[in-house]
Amino acid sequence: MTAQPRPDYESLDDAALTRLIAARDAEAVRLVTTRNNQRLFRAAWGVLKDRSEAEDAVQSAYLRAFQAIGGFEGRSALSTWLTRIAINEALRRVRAAKRRRAQLD
Repeated sequence: MTAQPRPDYESLDDAALTRLIAARDAEAVRLVTTRNNQRLFRAAWGVLKDRSEAEDAVQSAYLRAFQAIGGFEGRSALSTWLTRIAINEALRRVRAAKRRRAQLD
C-alpha cells in the first residue's frame, strides 16, 4: 500500500479547500481558519464591540460554516462567505441580547 501524496495546501483554490474540509481534513481546516481569523474577528468586533463576544461569535461562525461547507457554491470567495456567516452570527447575538434586556425591563 502506498501513501497518498500530501497536497500543497497553500496553492489550493477555494473549491478544493472546501472539498477537503467536507472530508474532515484537519490541515485544510487549519489553513482556512489561519487565513481568516483576523478578518472574521474584525467583522464580529465591528458589530459587537466586545472582544469576548466577538471571539465567541467567530468560533460559532466557524462551526456553522464547517457544518454547512457542502452548501458553499463558490459564487463568492470562501473568505467572503465566512465573513457573512460571522456577521450574521454577531447580529444574532445582538438581537438575542436586546431580547434579554427587553424581558428584564
